[in-house]
Formats: sequence, structure tokens, C-alpha cells
Amino acid sequence: MSVTKIRQKTVVEQVMAQIKGLIASGEYKPGDKIPTELELAEIFGVGRSSIREAIKIFNYLGVLKSQAAKGTYVQERSNISTEALTWSLLLGNDEMEEMIDLRGAIELWSIIALSEKVSNGSSGALEVVKDLEHIVDQMNVSVKKGLYKELIEADFQFHNTIIRTQENAQFSSLYQTLRSFLVEEMRASQEDYQNPAQIPEEHGNIVKAISSGNPETVLQQYTGHIENTKRRVHNRNAVL
Repeated sequence: MSVTKIRQKTVVEQVMAQIKGLIASGEYKPGDKIPTELELAEIFGVGRSSIREAIKIFNYLGVLKSQAAKGTYVQERSNISTEALTWSLLLGNDEMEEMIDLRGAIELWSIIALSEKVSNGSSGALEVVKDLEHIVDQMNVSVKKGLYKELIEADFQFHNTIIRTQENAQFSSLYQTLRSFLVEEMRASQEDYQNPAQIPEEHGNIVKAISSGNPETVLQQYTGHIENTKRRVHNRNAVL
């Protein structure tokens, strides 16, 4: 029988758990001022140094914001730092294929929504299509000139443009957080092409699918693109 050692939580960890519980329960909402260090120390029955350390950590994460002579306030969600997620991914053992699946999950919803807006004649969506066509043109130029660093950047911006159309702050924030991983994924994928001209061609096909306004066509084209990317990344990593 496998046994997991019991780890005693530090006082600071317990304080953080208590504060998190107060926020999660709705006791304190964004914009609310939380009790002072002294008051929290009395409420939790711990020393002020533990409270101070916990608040410092929450300040770093963007959960709380301490203002001199004013107090400590609960932050809005948009202020949450992405550092914790970035380091979690850097230090993890996630396979590149799993990262591609994560990217695909947030992008697929955005691309289908975009195609529906195009189908409904949204002027904003039609402008996005033009932007995507322009990026594909840039990709073609990069291929012809052998500017592969620019090609990777154009690839990233192509998909980033699609995600931004959803106007979902969490999608955009996560995609930007994953940037370093996605750039590496795109580099590995592109290096597997014997004919780099296929890269802008595939992205051009995605734009055509979006322009059709048919969600099924978009779904088929985009999932095919993701599966192709995973296969090429796998092939590239197998060689290394």
C-alpha cells in the first residue's frame, strides 16, 4: 500500500487559506477593504508577522493591493498576475501535445463564434477576416524571403487575432501567458514542413472556412489544422 506523508501546513499557508475562504464566500468582494493586520491577527489567533507575509504574497499575485495609510483592498480579476500560471507550466512535465490541446480548446470556441458573426453579416467580423487575410499575405512574404522568425510571429498573431474577437479577457490573458510555449510549438511545427509555402496556404484555408460562415466547415478545417500541428511537432521532437 502506498502511503503519502502528511505535510503540516505553515501558519502563513493557513492564513492564506482563511483569507481565500473569506473572499470565495463573498464576505469580501473586489473593491472591499479587508481588516487590518492587527484585526486579522486577532481574528485568526496568529502573530502579525504571519498575516503580513500572507498579505505580501496576495499582493504579488494581484489578489490584494495594500495602500499606505489606507489599508488593503480586494482587487478586480483583471489584476491577477499570470506569473503563477507561467511558472506552473514552466516547471511542469506537460507534453507539447497537451499544450496544443489547451490552445485549441480556447481558440476553437472563438473561431466558431467568429464564423457565426460573419454569417450574420457583422461588419466587425468582416474586418477581422480582412486582418487575417493581411496576416496570411505577410506569411507568404516571410516564406519567400526566408524570414522564418517573422513567419512564427505572424503565425502567433493570426491565432491571437481570432481569440481577441471573442472579447473574452480570460482567453486573451491565457493565450498571452502561453506565448513562449506557443512560439516554440509553432517553431517545431514549421520546421517539419519540407515546403514552407504550405504554412500560409493552410492558414489561408482557415480564413476561407471562416468566410463561409459555416460552423461545420470551420470546425473541420481548424481541427484538421490542430491535428496536423500536433503530428508535425511529434515528428520534429522524434528526430531530436
